[in-house]
Amino acid sequence: MAIRQARVRGAIIATVAATALGSGMMIFASQSEAGTSGAAAADVTVRPMFTMVPPVAPAVKFTVTGQAGGVALVEWTEAEAPDGVTWTRYYVTVYDDTPPRAKPGTGSSPSPTPEVPATPLTYQELPATARSARFNGLDPNHDYSFRVTASGPQGQSAIASATLRRTTLGLSAASINYGASLTYSGTGPRAGDPITIERRAAGTPTWFKVTTVKTGTNLRWSLRTTPSVTTAYRATFAGSKGHWPAASTSTVTVRFAVSIKASTTKPKVNQKITVSGTVRPAQAGAKVNLQRYTGGKWGTVAVNTVKANGSYAIPKTIGKGTWALRVVATGGTNIAYGGSGQVTVIAR
Repeated sequence: MAIRQARVRGAIIATVAATALGSGMMIFASQSEAGTSGAAAADVTVRPMFTMVPPVAPAVKFTVTGQAGGVALVEWTEAEAPDGVTWTRYYVTVYDDTPPRAKPGTGSSPSPTPEVPATPLTYQELPATARSARFNGLDPNHDYSFRVTASGPQGQSAIASATLRRTTLGLSAASINYGASLTYSGTGPRAGDPITIERRAAGTPTWFKVTTVKTGTNLRWSLRTTPSVTTAYRATFAGSKGHWPAASTSTVTVRFAVSIKASTTKPKVNQKITVSGTVRPAQAGAKVNLQRYTGGKWGTVAVNTVKANGSYAIPKTIGKGTWALRVVATGGTNIAYGGSGQVTVIAR
């Protein structure tokens, strides 16, 4: 319920605020004497003061669960009613707890006014028989708090509060050579929560389930995997009591694994040598670039292609001097470029 601002002369006003803010809450405001003496009225800054009436029963026990699509499900058990107390309705109130953004140019967030309770984002008034409430249209990237109170002719229960927090799965991208394994890992909101892992090869539309892992006591999970092509992985958390659902995707880039050797590392000046090796996975027609390091950078000095069995051979005439050489394979399908180690050839 919105509280209007109005100018009143010569009076002290007592108003029962909306139960969404707290049943029995009194707001007192006063105006300056100039506003009651017939002199020109003066604007006065009034600070409202809030006083809560003592509850007549313990707080309601409830939980809040984050669901897909920004839905929060609030569930509670019947409120305890002492002798002589009856309940006619429940109030469920939602507050956005997400910290406000910093003001431009200040570097700090605005400070809330301490004596005024937070303004509810929304609330529901429900009959005494209700045991749940569903709130749609919330933002899973925000933190929320929920309050549940039972209310009746004799007063209300103590305010019960629970939170619904954003979930961060903490994935990061990775890069490996073909045939290598890596430990893919991330975080979860609570120990023991299940995280579903799916994969999708680069350039394909379909996700396939890999496994379900659980977070440990350190809130981390891990999966040992050996992808054969560049692969996107998706970790999904379905949501739980106090936490929003979440999904996070990152890509493991798989690169060509390239070996290299020179037919000789001590040729004569202007002698032709052969630099050869293998490229894995074998993709016929992939390009292999023989590169030399000189002047502080790598430059391509010869090019050839990969055979069907993954082998390659690149002939090169070596002039006088020291040649730092490597081979870079490119042009693969769902495989990123990959480089070999370095060999040094010296022609004298």
